[in-house]
This record gives sequence, C-alpha cells and structure tokens, in this order.
Amino acid sequence: MNTVDPFNILLDLEKRCRLNAERLPAAGDVEDKWVGVGFRLGDDKLIADMSEVSEILDVPEYTKVPGVKSWVVGIANVRGSLLPIMDLRGYILGSDMQHRKRGRLIVVNYQGFNTGLLVDEIYGMRHFFVEDQSDEKPQVNDSVAPYIKNMFSRENENWPVFSFEKMAGDEKFSHAAL
Repeated sequence: MNTVDPFNILLDLEKRCRLNAERLPAAGDVEDKWVGVGFRLGDDKLIADMSEVSEILDVPEYTKVPGVKSWVVGIANVRGSLLPIMDLRGYILGSDMQHRKRGRLIVVNYQGFNTGLLVDEIYGMRHFFVEDQSDEKPQVNDSVAPYIKNMFSRENENWPVFSFEKMAGDEKFSHAAL
C-alpha cells in the first residue's frame, strides 16, 4: 500500500480503528445506575436525586428580606431571575450557618419555582448501582430524618437520600414570614 497518498492513509487509519474499536454494550449489558449530588448539612453527609437538582452555584450577592425567619437568607438576581435563598441548615437544624458566603447553593425547582438552598459543602455527583440501594434507616440528625427516603451503601459508606421535594412540600417551609 502506498502510504504517501492521503486517501490511503485515511483508509488504513479506518481499518485500524475498526479492528481496535470496543463494541457498544447490548441492552442487557447495561446496569441500572442512580445518580445524585452529595452534600453536607451539619454533620450529616447526604445525597439528593439528580432529578431534583436544577444547578449548583456559589453564593451570589443577595439582598436581605425584612420580616422573615432567620433561615431566609435573602433574594438574589441570578441571570435575570429572582432566586430566593434559604439556609437549609437553619431551616432543618435550627442553627443558621455562621459564614454563609462559604456555603454552596443547590437550586431546586418545586412546582415551577426555583429556590436556592444553602448547604455547608458539596461533594459533587455520586453514581450508584440500583442494587446498592437500601431501605434501612440511616443514622442522621432527628431533624433531617423526616426528609430521608432511603440510602445507598458502597465501600462501607452510607449515603442517606434527602428528598428536596418532600422538604419543599412541608407546610413549615412555606411559612417563612415572622
């Protein structure tokens, strides 16, 4: 084969690629996976279903709102839309974050409204096999327990699954005014 000819070089490259290519998995080969976002709330390491999370942000500049409970941090302009910001630690654990600018925001959409929930730390995306799921009750703070659906366990580490939807549907959450 004359490898000086560019067309022959491409043919040779295609031939080698086809010989060394991995085959695509068959439908039966794909394992069901669950994806979530890990975060810390107080002393608890939690995870939330990725389908409940719109985005993760650094804490933007915000304006405080008068006449609301201490866990209502304020309201921010994020890309032209108003985003209420709530201190999740203050709401659930009763102790507001001391250094709110160091936290991270998990933005959730509940019934068409976005809300930024301030958490202590984000651990990023976590992937689990569906069979790693357990209905066993994890050990978490008593105030967090009502919002836990189940948990995933892997390598001797438990990740309780926090439901933002359940939390946002709580009547106490909608009563932010003093």
